[in-house]
Amino acid sequence: MKITPLNFKTLLVLFLTGTFVLSSMPSFAQSLEGKWNIAKIDTRHSTVVQFTKDSLIFYEFDKRKSATSYHIKNNRLVVDNGSIPIGGAFQFVNPQRLRLKPDRAKHPIDFVRLQPTKTTLTKSEIEQLNFKIDYQNHTLPVNFDGVADESGKTVQLEAMGATYFLSFYRGDKRMGALPIEQVSTKKIVVYGFPEAPFVVSGERMVSNENSTQTNSASPSKVTLITAESIIGKWFYKSIQGRPALSDCTKKTFFQFSEGSFLKTKPYAKNYSNGNCVAGSGINGTYEVMSDDQIKITQNGRVDIWEVKLLTKTKLVVERDGKALTLTKE
Repeated sequence: MKITPLNFKTLLVLFLTGTFVLSSMPSFAQSLEGKWNIAKIDTRHSTVVQFTKDSLIFYEFDKRKSATSYHIKNNRLVVDNGSIPIGGAFQFVNPQRLRLKPDRAKHPIDFVRLQPTKTTLTKSEIEQLNFKIDYQNHTLPVNFDGVADESGKTVQLEAMGATYFLSFYRGDKRMGALPIEQVSTKKIVVYGFPEAPFVVSGERMVSNENSTQTNSASPSKVTLITAESIIGKWFYKSIQGRPALSDCTKKTFFQFSEGSFLKTKPYAKNYSNGNCVAGSGINGTYEVMSDDQIKITQNGRVDIWEVKLLTKTKLVVERDGKALTLTKE
């Protein structure tokens, strides 16, 4: 077809009009499908929402709670089940951050799209590392040893599919979770903060009793005279790979006495009535083989504890392939 001046002008107008229409398309043209984590540090509920093609699913972290159908209309999320208070206007802050303004809420709520964590480390290897994250002039310590910070919260490493999280607990209750973008032996990158900067990196830390310093090497031990400093009563604080211990379980203790005598007193919660029950005490012996090994003998069984950290009030040992953290009375 031969393009006349008139035809050319008509085509140009159509092209420019089409360009304007495309550039003015609303933000919800981006995909909602996938799992999204609420962008908060301290919450009563660790809310995750999942959008499928036609369903909206709510989770309390990884436990499914409810589901409903939804559709998009005029830049709004319309939820068919009115009992789920999330329907309202929304926009994409960026492709990985969704801001909802529910009709039944005073303030907008941000969610971040969950992505697989980039790492070559196993879960147990990550749990052996400590990090320090600085966010808005506050320091967020990341220690997976079960020791509570000044606010009384502990940090646990949890996973949902291929995404790792820093989960914050007060006692046995999860108070929020931040997804991890990437983690190595040198640094950690976490996202999902409620305010800018939305993505924050932290450095690997090696700590001892008196100081904390950046170090990319393997964790150092606090070298004390183990035979002297081990004496006393040491209580359960955390066990690697297990959820936060109950107050009842934390009454369990090992008592090291002079003369190489050892007494273990276990406690466990009776879930039928909620009572904390003391088990029978177990007597045994111990032998300090070196600054990083203790031989434990009880009921005819011999175990070697590998000492990973020892201070005046904290003892971390590897036992049966898992880190056990104890605190001194």
